[in-house]
Amino acid sequence: MNLLIVLFLGVLLDLTRSDILFSEGFYDYENLPGGENDPLNRPNTPFSTGTNRFADGFTSTGAFDTSSPRFPVYKGAVANVSDRYLRYTEYVKSAAEQGISPYGAGDRIREEARLKITNIPNYENIPAPKKTFPVLAAIKWNPSDFAIQEGETYNISVFGSDSGYSSQFWYDGGLRVNSEGYSSYFDSISNCYVGMGRCRPYLKKKRRLASANWMSLSCAIGQFVRPLVEVKPGDEAQYRWMPLDESTLQETIFDVGSHVQFRATYTGQLICFANDAHSQYWNNYGQIEVTAVRVSWPPSNITQYQESLLPSCDSAQVVYANRGSIDGPIKCNPNGGGAGWKLAD
Repeated sequence: MNLLIVLFLGVLLDLTRSDILFSEGFYDYENLPGGENDPLNRPNTPFSTGTNRFADGFTSTGAFDTSSPRFPVYKGAVANVSDRYLRYTEYVKSAAEQGISPYGAGDRIREEARLKITNIPNYENIPAPKKTFPVLAAIKWNPSDFAIQEGETYNISVFGSDSGYSSQFWYDGGLRVNSEGYSSYFDSISNCYVGMGRCRPYLKKKRRLASANWMSLSCAIGQFVRPLVEVKPGDEAQYRWMPLDESTLQETIFDVGSHVQFRATYTGQLICFANDAHSQYWNNYGQIEVTAVRVSWPPSNITQYQESLLPSCDSAQVVYANRGSIDGPIKCNPNGGGAGWKLAD
């Protein structure tokens, strides 16, 4: 009976501590686990746990959910995610250079980002945005920090992979292949899967993109890191960042090989990998350099939302203030409609 009372008081204490940290719908970042005032120096991870028996059972998610499981806390290099936010800031920087909006923004924000480029004098002469980044064969998701926006056209290319003496090759175990990878098939006579001229037992496993070759360069579009809550620009380092969501990225994967040009149907960061089975990355090594270029450049300077914020040119206020001119002291929208007067009047 006494043991049950002790357990109940322990749970009640954790619930109370969690409720204190949850302040009127806003997260108290200074006092969260992993924050500046955390006496236990817990890591700033979305859900951190430990592997030793000395943990106090208070989790990093306790401030968000009073019913969260009582897992211990990770410490050390395993939980070091202090630079995770940089993947987001570099992506946002790439989006600004292209005049496009970050992931999740609406059409008005997209237009404002585009106009920041078109308002630059002689913006037509600005070179098309371009980024070269490494893709490691042993890493399942390689961020590019290059922004992609739905509706825009892009080129992704691997240069210099035609010659066997090039450095643009990676290795699948002992197989040296370029970004186009290699195909496989089932040989019913030998009763095995064959790749590059011989039976290879691991080829019976399912590769991540079934329609593409083994070790072919493949990419996805989405968020490499995700903010737990809405982020204030300039304070990214103070927020918590979730890792990528594979279930969401899986829907956006496409084959690249050595070259592809495509019109994007998703918005986010370009994330690439070597197309292997999920359990087979342990024997991969090497890297290739991939170049992404935006083709739909320069952006259009046509506006839609800016004029809608202005009063109509045929409204009474504008007509009397501007004395019938659209170039008067009050800026107006000539296509806004209103009293029904024609612009020629």
